[in-house]
Amino acid sequence: MPAPQPAERHWLSLDPAKPDELPRIAALAEFIWWRCYPPIIGPAQVHYMLGRGYALPALCEAHHGGTRFSLLRLVGLPIGFSAWRHEDGEAFLDKLYLHPGFHGQGLGHWLIQATCRQIAGEGIDRVRLRVNRHNDPAIRAYQRAGFLVSGSDCQPIGGGFVMDDYLMYRTGLLGLLLD
Repeated sequence: MPAPQPAERHWLSLDPAKPDELPRIAALAEFIWWRCYPPIIGPAQVHYMLGRGYALPALCEAHHGGTRFSLLRLVGLPIGFSAWRHEDGEAFLDKLYLHPGFHGQGLGHWLIQATCRQIAGEGIDRVRLRVNRHNDPAIRAYQRAGFLVSGSDCQPIGGGFVMDDYLMYRTGLLGLLLD
């Protein structure tokens, strides 16, 4: 059964985050990462990644650099977030996370679709992202939402760690505005 469309989920919203909501995003990221990522990348890399990209100073720097953060709210309660930025005529989806207590209910799909609609609203037809090659649930979720794998990339990120990712993309976002 397909996930309900946004009109059917009036109790869900994806709202642009204000700068004073970045601490909430940092707290959500910490909660989500510690519950989902240790089996994939190990606790040491989780700690490193949280400090590098999800601590409040890193989020503030990204926000000031043009990254657009949004909070997924369920009846007003933040349960996830996304972040994307313009890059070379397309969008780069940098972050998309859902509280693990809400996995398996179609909310992740809704979050992906709503984020793609936000991007389309800016006149952008293509989005790309990176996803850890061992994060099978996320890969499946992106594929169900129309993303395709375009390659893979393994790059050092410091601290003796690497990002071992699939590169994925989706085109046709402007068509979402017609739904």
